[in-house]
Amino acid sequence: MAVRNNILPVNLVFKFILLASLITENIDLAGAWLGVNFGEDGDNLPSRTDVVKKLTDIGMKQVRIYHTYAETMSAFANSGIDLIIGISNDDFMTVLADVNSSLNWLNTNVVPYPNTNVVTITVGNEVFASDSELLIAALLPSMENLYSALQQLALDDITVTTAHAFDVMGVSYPPSAGAFKSEYLSTMTGIAEFLSRTGSFVFVNFYPYFTYEADKTNVQLSYALLGSGYLVDSGNGKVYINLLAQAVDAVYTALTAVGYGDLVVRVSEIGWPSGGGDDATVANAQTHNQNLVALVEEGTPLKPDNKVDAFLFAMFNENLKAAGVEQNWGLYYPNLTEVYHIDF
Repeated sequence: MAVRNNILPVNLVFKFILLASLITENIDLAGAWLGVNFGEDGDNLPSRTDVVKKLTDIGMKQVRIYHTYAETMSAFANSGIDLIIGISNDDFMTVLADVNSSLNWLNTNVVPYPNTNVVTITVGNEVFASDSELLIAALLPSMENLYSALQQLALDDITVTTAHAFDVMGVSYPPSAGAFKSEYLSTMTGIAEFLSRTGSFVFVNFYPYFTYEADKTNVQLSYALLGSGYLVDSGNGKVYINLLAQAVDAVYTALTAVGYGDLVVRVSEIGWPSGGGDDATVANAQTHNQNLVALVEEGTPLKPDNKVDAFLFAMFNENLKAAGVEQNWGLYYPNLTEVYHIDF
């Protein structure tokens, strides 16, 4: 995955109150929509067949991958798993340069796998965080080209989106003041229009760990771990008891400001590292991710009827990533033993 530049720019001067009972009270987990990211930046990962077996064993129904390697695409055939596939930042400008090249990409990477249930294609990952003007300028046209190609191939049940780093937000606190960065506003508005017109959704990567590490003075650990806390939004009086809901509502507010507040926001990456840095412990990772399992069934104060669908990052520790926390996001070691246990 891309480097995460998604630290929540907040000035959180408020009193936290322990409200753990509010998190767990009256939660019905039936139908909870939680997926997982399966990254492949490791040279010791299990066979893709074994990966898919493990995913089905734990009841995972939604999986996001970042590439379309033939072995991986084949392994997901007839698995009952909805698959979100990605086109990398390095590739999408070329392979989606026009509709014809997009058709070629689909005919190579999707069409040959009719029994693999591809439901969404993400164009790039954290493109704005790349600071590449060429890449940013090419993002929306590439999405349009891919969408047109899908229509031509009668694959119109596959949606197109892109995954944003949280730093597309210029203002995120309080959530009622959420706004995109001014330099991205025009492009983000165009992307929102595309997503609305094509029946897609907004994907945002959000890492409470990095928010907490950047501002321990004002962000309480229990709030970042999605367990307990209390924040009253000074703009609208809404009460927040975890950092995820606060972040998601900031994005909803930003979308409303550009005229697309009805779009659904989904969290494309969220997790907590189990090693490699301050506060990156097995206990914290387990607590955060178990709390997340409950929260995906809940709405937010601003959108109480919208479940916070999310993809947990990540399935495995990946040893080809940079040393430190980047290698320690997995639920599993490459030998398929648990780093810690989560009840899904």
